[in-house]
Amino acid sequence: MPHVNRGTRAVAVLTLLVVPWTVLLSGGYVTLVMPWGLFDPFAFHVTLLPDYLAATGSGPPPFLLSWPIGVVIYALTLASVAAESVNRGDPRVTAGLLVLVGVTQLTVSWGFFRRGGYVVVPLGTLVAWTIAWWFYWPDLRRIGTFPR
Repeated sequence: MPHVNRGTRAVAVLTLLVVPWTVLLSGGYVTLVMPWGLFDPFAFHVTLLPDYLAATGSGPPPFLLSWPIGVVIYALTLASVAAESVNRGDPRVTAGLLVLVGVTQLTVSWGFFRRGGYVVVPLGTLVAWTIAWWFYWPDLRRIGTFPR
């Protein structure tokens, strides 16, 4: 595994702001689930996450609650990688949070897949786990161990 500096790790983690977390295809329509909202690239329409949550009234379907939970975990990931950049963070925390972000978006994808009628691509899961593996694999292996 190549040695990577903290700045490169931070840039990799920031890519999750622009990569669709879940790609939904249904009935000729495409919806990109982003950390900040829903994006229809053909109509060029954006629904921000707070607006979506407010519009659902009694709340989104249970599987979709993983989306805002993932956003909160991602915010913690950003804070963790920022702490790493000033020698105050533990990369094991960042690595574990990236894995959890991927799990939340896999839950979203699975929920749509089970509904039927959707082609679902859990791109955020793949990207978060790839970042965790590529940049944090030694740290992931050390989760649960304590420095001596």
